Amino acid sequence: MTTLAVVPVQRLESAKSRLAGRLTPRERSALVLDLLERVLGALRSAALVEGVFVVSPDPAVLEFADGRGASGIRQVGRGLNEAIELGRAQALARAADTLLVVLADLPLLSGSDVDALVAACDDPGVVLAPDRHGRGTNAMALRPPTALPTAFGDGSLERHRIAATARGLPVCEYRSRGTGLDLDTGLDLDELGRLGLANAAI
Repeated sequence: MTTLAVVPVQRLESAKSRLAGRLTPRERSALVLDLLERVLGALRSAALVEGVFVVSPDPAVLEFADGRGASGIRQVGRGLNEAIELGRAQALARAADTLLVVLADLPLLSGSDVDALVAACDDPGVVLAPDRHGRGTNAMALRPPTALPTAFGDGSLERHRIAATARGLPVCEYRSRGTGLDLDTGLDLDELGRLGLANAAI
């Protein structure tokens, strides 16, 4: 099995806007790159991932990713799901058997999380990694890569689950601290601090 990962990333200037009350624009840009580096490190250390695509409209993000062993894909236009489709096309062009989608703001993600998520995927099948609130999707594995259209955004976990069931695909959830905690709001930063890891991403 060949598993390729896609990591979509917004423009640095507009990313993490919900943290504007806590961080300056420069600090938010630095946070995005720090989180991306951590996610790419986890993907590099995973035994079951053969390659990583970072999709972004921001040349600085692509240059950063290229310097860390990922393949950058320039996104024309906007939208998280549109970015993932660009990555999916590249994965299919390289004959991937499994597509792994990982959001770029998971400070506690580990290589073992990544391997466990991929290993849980049936053939065919879908694995969903919910956020800590149980509403969004922070990562997903699709086998084959075309198994499911992505519907990331608020409430995506249920949309992905319904879509998989409608297609008759086995669907399971993978839950861990590494996949569950994403950094979008000040409350997320506070949660990181409560875990004693306030300096893990800032």
